[in-house]
Amino acid sequence: MSNNTVKTPVSYPATDVYEDEIDLRGLILVIWSYRKLIFGIFLASLLMGAVISFAIPPVYQVQAKISIGNFALEQGSSQLQITSETAKEILLSTDLQEDAWGTGTDSGGLNITPVANTNILQITLDTNDPQQGEVLLNKLITRFDEKVGVQYERSKELNNNDLQYTKEELKEVNKSIKLIRDILEKLSKAEPSRTTEIQQAGQLDTLSRFTEQRDKLLKKKLESEHKLNSIEGIKVLEKPTAPSSPVRPRKKLNIAVAGVLGLMVGVFAAFTMNYFRRNPLELHRNE
Repeated sequence: MSNNTVKTPVSYPATDVYEDEIDLRGLILVIWSYRKLIFGIFLASLLMGAVISFAIPPVYQVQAKISIGNFALEQGSSQLQITSETAKEILLSTDLQEDAWGTGTDSGGLNITPVANTNILQITLDTNDPQQGEVLLNKLITRFDEKVGVQYERSKELNNNDLQYTKEELKEVNKSIKLIRDILEKLSKAEPSRTTEIQQAGQLDTLSRFTEQRDKLLKKKLESEHKLNSIEGIKVLEKPTAPSSPVRPRKKLNIAVAGVLGLMVGVFAAFTMNYFRRNPLELHRNE
């Protein structure tokens, strides 16, 4: 008895046949057929971009750069440093702007940017009138200098007074040291005795204390001189200047972007119209 094995034919999954292949020649023909539509939309977009760009009022940017110094902002402060953030808050404060410009002046275009790792501030003012912007920015910087500069002068005065006081102390200590040395010189010439030895020991101890005090005062004097010499006030590094060309709107860029968008919309419209022309919609009515 034999077993007959029936072989079942192996079926392979049918491969998808893509009938709608991209035909470059067909795309070009569609674009050529609707060239007037595409060109019309392109020109309309260019015109619209140009009209909008020329209709928008030009905005000029007046710039200035200042160094805010390194003095103490508050009286009695031991830290000789006004921070960039503090100066920024003062410049942006309503009180300072009204004091410099008066009430009713729009300051929405004022921007303060601290330069990294420095005590320098970049000040910009966006305005439709560059000459007026230059005047306004000059007034603001001048008023800021006047307001904060008072603290600079006060800080400098306090440090100078501290230096003078240290010098006076040092002068008195030097007088005392000279006096003690004169006494020791006289004692060294006197007849040796127990009393003389005790007096010499006492004077030497006093001389040692005064010498130590003098060294501390000399150190303090050097520190005070260095601090006084290192104090800097506000300096205008770059004066405000009225620019000759606006920063906004960028007319050429706006027109170019409008043209590109118009071209894209025109091509899209062309292919859409071509699709519905080849595949018309059929309305079925239920009878």
